[in-house]
Amino acid sequence: MREMTLEEVEKLLKTAIDYALSKGLPSSVAVVDMGGNLRGALRPERGRIANISIAEKKAWTAVAFHRPTSMLAQRLSPGGTGYGLIHTDARICIVPGGYPILDAGDRSVIGGIGVSGGQAAEDQNTCLAALRAASFPTDFTDPLTKERERAGG
Repeated sequence: MREMTLEEVEKLLKTAIDYALSKGLPSSVAVVDMGGNLRGALRPERGRIANISIAEKKAWTAVAFHRPTSMLAQRLSPGGTGYGLIHTDARICIVPGGYPILDAGDRSVIGGIGVSGGQAAEDQNTCLAALRAASFPTDFTDPLTKERERAGG
C-alpha cells in the first residue's frame, strides 16, 4: 500500500478550497492518511473554526469505515444495523462530506478527505471535485455489499 505524496495532499487541499470559494462557501478541508492521521487542513477567511475539526472527523470516518460518510448515516443511526458504533469513538462523524481516498491502481484506501462549511451536498461536491482534480477514483461501493456478494449472500 502506498502513501499519498505531499504533492497529492496539497492538490487536494488547494482544489477543495478553490472549488468551495468559487461556490461562495468558506468551507474548510482536511486530508488524513491511511491511519487517519492529519496530513493537512485549510480554513479560508470567514470559515468557522469548528469546521476544521468537523472536516478532519469526516475524513477519519471515511478511512475508518472504507466508504463515504454518506453511506453510514442510515446504518449507524437509531434502528440501523450498526447503531451504537457512533458512541465508540469521538472521531466518528456520519454527516455527508467525507470520502476515502483510493489508490487508482489497486483501489486500496490510502487516506481520506473531509469538507465542512456548506450543506451536505455542497461538502460532498467539494470533496469529489478535489478527488477528480488529483486523479483519484470517485466511484464508491459499500464494502459490506461486496463482501456479501463474494460470500454468496
